[in-house]
Amino acid sequence: MSGTRLLPDQFAEIVLQPGFYMAVCVLIERLDGVQHGFTSFNRDLTVDEILYESTSSLDSSAIQHELGVGVGNLDVMGVITSSSITEDALLAGLYDGATVTLFMVNPKNVFAGSLVMVTGYFGEITHRDGRFVAEFRSLSQRLSQQIGELTSPLCRVKALGDERCKIDLGPFQFNRDVTAVVDDYTIRFGSDSAASGHYTYGRVVFNEGPNVNIAREVKRHTLDSGDALIVLQEPFPFTVSVGEEAMLEAGCDRAFLTCRDKFANTDNFRGEPHVPEHRMLLRRGRR
Repeated sequence: MSGTRLLPDQFAEIVLQPGFYMAVCVLIERLDGVQHGFTSFNRDLTVDEILYESTSSLDSSAIQHELGVGVGNLDVMGVITSSSITEDALLAGLYDGATVTLFMVNPKNVFAGSLVMVTGYFGEITHRDGRFVAEFRSLSQRLSQQIGELTSPLCRVKALGDERCKIDLGPFQFNRDVTAVVDDYTIRFGSDSAASGHYTYGRVVFNEGPNVNIAREVKRHTLDSGDALIVLQEPFPFTVSVGEEAMLEAGCDRAFLTCRDKFANTDNFRGEPHVPEHRMLLRRGRR
């Protein structure tokens, strides 16, 4: 029957007993493997050697799981505001795409098994009205995503230098110091002679300071009096200061000519630059 859930034998026996109580637990696992556990029970619980922190903000009545394809809605505000999940980590994007598993256990006997209610992952995490709001996406939402690839004149690799691109990024990465901070989006890096556009679509990754190891994509690069004037797609989460060192990485617009002339990597180009455009395919022949 659709929607039927099978319970572990020991867990099923407890459910049939009068006055039984279940605790809601949420396990969050970041992409780097860091785990956080939370429970609605009035004290901490240890389940499968993972500590679940008691939080009164996690209310089982506020949990809603949408069936079908779409975005599930899971009230995890109590989890996001927990002291174990810092604002710096959220701003740095460490919880983007984190796996979320919600399940129930009997707090009197956590070894009796558990009932998994929903599994998904964090989508967009935004900051508004002085608090963080996390979008929870159920696994069924991925059914609406495109599977496979479409032909395109542009390269379809996920990122420059990945396992499909295969290019060695070393010769295209340069350490430069911040000489001026124009605004949150615009930073000037000194002693750089790369032509305008060389870093466009590339990355800036700080080697030190509060933004260490945090990357931002370059929207526009201009060579200005021997400096690299960088405009970012989005600002760094923390204040950038003059003198801090960052790594500037060359960018790729995914065009075939860029792959050939800038990176000499056409053997790994993942596009079809010579396929006629749709207008050519629809054009009627001459009489």
